[in-house]
Amino acid sequence: MNKQFYILWLCVISVFTVSCSDDDGLQEVSMGAPTNLDAKITMTQDNSGVVSFQPTAENATAFLLNYGDGTPVSDTIAPGESLSHSYEEGTYDVTIIASNISGRTEELAKPLEVSFNPPSNLVVTVENDGVQSNTVNVTASADFASSFDVDFGEDGVDSVINGGIGETVTYTYQQPGIYTITVVAMGASSETATYTEEDFEVTEVLIPVVAAPVPTRPEQNVIAIYSDKYTPITTTEFPTSWSDTGFEEIQVEGDNIIKYTELAFTGIVTDYENPTDLTGMDFIHFDYWTTDATDLGFKIVNTTTDPVQEDIVNIGTPVQGEWVSVDIPLSDYDLDRSQITQLLFDTLGSRATVFIDNLYFYTDAPTEPIVPAPVPSVPEENVISIYSDTYTSITVTELPTTWSGSIYEEVSIDGNNAMLFTNFDFLGIVTDYENPTDLTGMTHVHFDYWSPNAESLGLKLVNTTLDPVQEDLEDVGNVALGEWVSVDIQLSNFDMDLSAVTQLIFDNLELEDADDTVYIDNFYFYN
Repeated sequence: MNKQFYILWLCVISVFTVSCSDDDGLQEVSMGAPTNLDAKITMTQDNSGVVSFQPTAENATAFLLNYGDGTPVSDTIAPGESLSHSYEEGTYDVTIIASNISGRTEELAKPLEVSFNPPSNLVVTVENDGVQSNTVNVTASADFASSFDVDFGEDGVDSVINGGIGETVTYTYQQPGIYTITVVAMGASSETATYTEEDFEVTEVLIPVVAAPVPTRPEQNVIAIYSDKYTPITTTEFPTSWSDTGFEEIQVEGDNIIKYTELAFTGIVTDYENPTDLTGMDFIHFDYWTTDATDLGFKIVNTTTDPVQEDIVNIGTPVQGEWVSVDIPLSDYDLDRSQITQLLFDTLGSRATVFIDNLYFYTDAPTEPIVPAPVPSVPEENVISIYSDTYTSITVTELPTTWSGSIYEEVSIDGNNAMLFTNFDFLGIVTDYENPTDLTGMTHVHFDYWSPNAESLGLKLVNTTLDPVQEDLEDVGNVALGEWVSVDIQLSNFDMDLSAVTQLIFDNLELEDADDTVYIDNFYFYN
């Protein structure tokens, strides 16, 4: 028994003895030393290293264990109880101490060997990525393993990557070719399991197998040249007869893209007779994919000036083997952008195969208002308010209605509340079917709207007290984007009985994908 362990045990016995001697009502107890000391030792088979001890002895009232691995001595347990302890793999000397109320002790040293199960049933999958060139994915699974190392076998570089069992590790080679890939699975055991894939051919992807990212900018903010997402403008030459490249249009996952082969430069003419005005745009965007381009630039030309004005921006060294989105500020081009006639891709002295999609110009309009709608100035006594922080609104029974085709929420814009419609199809408000709203004393309806992308907006008034129901809708006309717009519609434009209006409906008149967003504030009728 080690010295510290023995001293601790003597202290326990001394306290017990003193307590008994101080109690004049107790008689001295005499008991022989514990005998037949042993322990039932059980080891789990899950590589957790948990070992369970259940000591037994005759004439024993308590047990302690020194686990033999440098950790503190166990708590005291009574006969019939057990202790559990976690070990690392190795060999240990466990000391078991039995004691009784007479202060007698007995100890037993038992050797313990903790041996974990080595990884087994190792299954490895090695495959080319198929999307990115020279890229290999490795997945490994095994029993009694927690991680694995993959040596991808590329000389001159550190090509060893670690992963967790069941995960996929990915490595991109500098060059395609034949390689030996070695996988080593590891667990709690000192033994490992190894798998080797010899003569694995790492391949280069020479054509994109996934489509370019789908643009998300609203069409109203875009002048498209080539994209399935938008309706492009009419171009008169695409490509031009003087382009130095092979040209074809192909499909990837149903998406049309352009393939330029042996590209030196290629031109697009928008229209010499009707040049394209880019002064309202902020950026040029395109997506490219290549395996061999070392340079790529985009040129804009204004042939209406004398001399001709042109400028090119180099995007730098292209990323290879994946779709890359490029957004170049038009302010980088030093020329008059009001009458652009030619657009050119240029590899700047080299030749390469380049795939292009989603070529368009756009303005970076805001997606949400940062200032509230204008504060109304109509006197409250002349107003029937439906929604506004300025006025006390009438009580409505449904806002929105359960049959509305849009998502509704109330938002705060710089401390001012507004209604927000997303996935805007139509949104209904019921004033009160039992107490319809009389609008005959009003002359106009007013509301303020803000939208980043809506193409249309209308307001419908409904009188459900009549048979048949009367309703009429007024269109606001061209929707201005990215700013608050105040709308005032004469109620005389609505061809219906306005004495008992029960429903008010904001409507997207040219619904297609229902992805429009509209903010509404200060919705009221007034005289």
